[in-house]
Amino acid sequence: MTEPKEICSVDLGSSMRDNEYTLYEDGRVLRYYDKNPWSYNNENWLEAKTLRDDIKQRLLDECPEELKEKARELLYS
Repeated sequence: MTEPKEICSVDLGSSMRDNEYTLYEDGRVLRYYDKNPWSYNNENWLEAKTLRDDIKQRLLDECPEELKEKARELLYS
């Protein structure tokens, strides 16, 4: 089985905490984040359609131009 291709990533974290989202071509999103000062490097797999609109928009803004339409379909379908 082949791994799905990464479409785009966005880092919404601060200087103290990670909060990264990576969109994959199969419609899944990997969220890599720090919950608090005692809980680092957490990972959650999410469905693209369940993300908040502001996160969807930031992902679209970070996508390469040639992948924006594919990302839009995954995020808003």
